[in-house]
Amino acid sequence: MTSYYPISVDIGNKPVLVVGGGPVACRKVTTLLEYGAQIKVVSPEICEELQALVDQGYCSWAAKSYTIEDIQEEVLVFSCTDMEQVNEQVARDARANFRPVNVVDDPGKCSFFVPAVLRRGDLTIAVSTGGSSPLVARQIRIDLEKIYGPEMKEYLELLRFWRPKIKSALVPAKRIAFWAKVTNGEVLTLIKNGRLPRAKEVIETCFQSLLD
Repeated sequence: MTSYYPISVDIGNKPVLVVGGGPVACRKVTTLLEYGAQIKVVSPEICEELQALVDQGYCSWAAKSYTIEDIQEEVLVFSCTDMEQVNEQVARDARANFRPVNVVDDPGKCSFFVPAVLRRGDLTIAVSTGGSSPLVARQIRIDLEKIYGPEMKEYLELLRFWRPKIKSALVPAKRIAFWAKVTNGEVLTLIKNGRLPRAKEVIETCFQSLLD
């Protein structure tokens, strides 16, 4: 059994190839756009929703059948067709060109999997079953949504704001004390209960108490 190394990849302004023009390819393109990818779609025809994205300049479209020449400098390759022969060719070509490839609903042709993702601002939790059951991965993500709510966004923004200030103003031992206090659950609970100003006061008080 193959073991897959989990990583997060920066695809902002990076070229990504999507082979296929149906609803599945459209959903893939829509998600990739959220991460700033420069997407090239290769397919003889595309659905109306994908055509709208092309017309608005969100991605480019090569109105043709896939060939190996379509793999250029792409950092990721996705094959989203319902044609076994095309998917097999894309997977083989991508591997030959050392490009990570994902063939939708065909784990055996994939060199990477797309996890079910929960995002709360700076928080990203990715759940993968190694291709054995994407449905189970989605179910687990739904369970996690109940644990990590929208308050995580404000919570992490607040911690990020304080991070450089604490690093420059406190010695290492006091930094440890500060972060232990502000991450012990009190601040997060206050934010969850709609008391963001009070949460900020707790952090400020903690900081002042540690100043020399």
